[in-house]
Amino acid sequence: MAFYSRLSRFINGFLIVVGSVAMLSMMAIVVGNALGRAIFRTPIFGTIEDAGMAGAVLVAVALGFAERERINIIIRALFDHFPPRAQFILNCFTLFLSLGAVGYLFWSALEKGLESLTKEELTIVTQVPVAPFRFFWAFGILILCLFLVQHLVERIAKGEKK
Repeated sequence: MAFYSRLSRFINGFLIVVGSVAMLSMMAIVVGNALGRAIFRTPIFGTIEDAGMAGAVLVAVALGFAERERINIIIRALFDHFPPRAQFILNCFTLFLSLGAVGYLFWSALEKGLESLTKEELTIVTQVPVAPFRFFWAFGILILCLFLVQHLVERIAKGEKK
């Protein structure tokens, strides 16, 4: 378990660094574009595409980070009124349902990444390959899947102890 905990912290640190770089680049692109338009009357070529790809990376890493830190949205107003056994069952069910949906999303993202790779798909304006960003999106979803599995196993293990 100690190895998994260290691996989880390493992945979390990696996600924070990659997300920070993506956010900084996105901010620099947008601010540079605004300043370029205001001062030099010339926008940055491909701003929307570049900011969109950086945003895809940012969201991909934020998904796994939010699940690991358990800062996702839970409806407490209704959930807290249920007895502990019902809360346990509903929590396991929603984690299992989320895992199925996110697993399907991962599979679809991986297929789209492979399709982009084989077709050598490029962005329209800057002619940047799309496949690496689609694969990174799939990687972020895979990380989310792994943390969902971890939380489901922890929840079931905690429920067995009671």
